[in-house]
Amino acid sequence: MNKFVSIFTLFIILCIANFPCLSHSTPIDQEIGKACISSDYGTAATLVEQQIKEQREKASKGEGVEYSNLYKKYLLLAHIYAWRLNKPDIALLKYQEWNEWKKLCPQPSKFPTFEFLYIAEIHEAKKDYAKAIEYYQYLLDELADFTQKENDDVLILLCEDLTRFVKYQIDGIHLKTRSKKGDPPFLTRLKLSSQLTHHVAPFLVLVLVPAAEYLFSQDKPVDLVIRIQQSPSDLSSMILNYAFIVAASASTVDESSEKAMEAYLSKYPEGYYSLQLRYLFYKFYKEGGQAREAEKLAKELETIASKRGMELIIRADKRFSSPEKTWETYKKALIAGDIDLALECYVPGQWQHKKVFTLLGKEKAKEIGRELGNIHKVKVSETMAEYMIIRKEKGKEISFGIYFHNLDGEWKIQEF
Repeated sequence: MNKFVSIFTLFIILCIANFPCLSHSTPIDQEIGKACISSDYGTAATLVEQQIKEQREKASKGEGVEYSNLYKKYLLLAHIYAWRLNKPDIALLKYQEWNEWKKLCPQPSKFPTFEFLYIAEIHEAKKDYAKAIEYYQYLLDELADFTQKENDDVLILLCEDLTRFVKYQIDGIHLKTRSKKGDPPFLTRLKLSSQLTHHVAPFLVLVLVPAAEYLFSQDKPVDLVIRIQQSPSDLSSMILNYAFIVAASASTVDESSEKAMEAYLSKYPEGYYSLQLRYLFYKFYKEGGQAREAEKLAKELETIASKRGMELIIRADKRFSSPEKTWETYKKALIAGDIDLALECYVPGQWQHKKVFTLLGKEKAKEIGRELGNIHKVKVSETMAEYMIIRKEKGKEISFGIYFHNLDGEWKIQEF
């Protein structure tokens, strides 16, 4: 799991760059941090309310206000009321207050309306499942629209993982209410073995956890098992605790991180990130020759998948077991007009291909697939492979290079 060290740091930097308010730049921010760390949430709420009031007064005078900063303060305040002070109705009023202010003082924001997630969660906790699904769907619609328009690969990765997460939440409601019986789940397939799936997941924390800026910076270390056991069961805490375990296990898995995993799975037995955590430890045990431990986690994943009627993939897909297999899968996908499968043949993050195929349409994709020939090996290493393909253009044969990258046993097209 040592790959997580550099990637975890990279995403924290990227998220901080996109959310300027993640640095404690004022004395009152420092006081809020101390109050959060000491669990004095009444004081924390009062201080955040004070900050919001000051920012809104500045805005009313025509002075500059940092939009993203005020947004994060509202998210933090609502989170404290909902999950720390057990006042969900006040939390909903704070989201409403933010929305009303936003309409009066609109400012451009490149991020989807993440508060829909928290509003849905509160309604779910209140057992108003219809309202919860309504807000989850609002967020899904915004994420789909955002992904179509955005060009930032990091943000698209985050939004695609969040989309899977939200669909999983909706399926959870259907299980609770026994509704949608016989219909396929929203999330029909989750590929845990995808390299970027479990790399991206922890880094939603700085976007989705309003208190993360304070809890990540605390000086005094806290036992992870105690932290998990004492946390509320809300989504933000679930995501944050997952990130803490991943960070703690970055260099190696030891007894303390295994106990943290057990505490986490006990608290959130079927949570979305519990699936991710099971897979990470499954992979560690399997690669380390601990077959019994690996098999136990694999069976738990199979049980959850069966219950939810979804497919969970934890092993390398045979369709991508070699560059030749991947190429054959790619051609067949294009000929069948299966754009989603064609895109799966690429290294995750190659978003330009999705836009190209969207513009071309299925019929043109089928034509391209029928014209593709066989590939010829140039050189191959354990992680990279170079092939070439010969095509005729205007009566001349022209060779093109095709580069593949090995991601956890699956060969994906890097460049074509």
